[in-house]
Amino acid sequence: MNKKIIISSLYVFSVMMPNIILAAPGIFAGNLTDVANSIITLFLNILWIIASAFVIVMFVIAGFKFLTAQGNPQQVAEARLAVIWGLVGAAVIVLAWSIVTIVSRQFTV
Repeated sequence: MNKKIIISSLYVFSVMMPNIILAAPGIFAGNLTDVANSIITLFLNILWIIASAFVIVMFVIAGFKFLTAQGNPQQVAEARLAVIWGLVGAAVIVLAWSIVTIVSRQFTV
């Protein structure tokens, strides 16, 4: 099943790529570098949305753990740990995004 989906996706992508490149010269100007940059930008934007959703879900889970702890010290400690790891994850995501942005702007990629 997964193999069929991958093959179908590659087929659709290979069929649509010439249309994307040639149909809108104002957007890509027919330059392969511009196409690659736009695809990378789209990919990074999708990753940013997924990472943001992951952080939100982590904090919601930590909140539920706090609510269901009912004063149990072990469960409260587990909830605090979930908040700490959520913050660490958010920091790593922001730092990774910042490094990619700084490097791409520095080298004008």
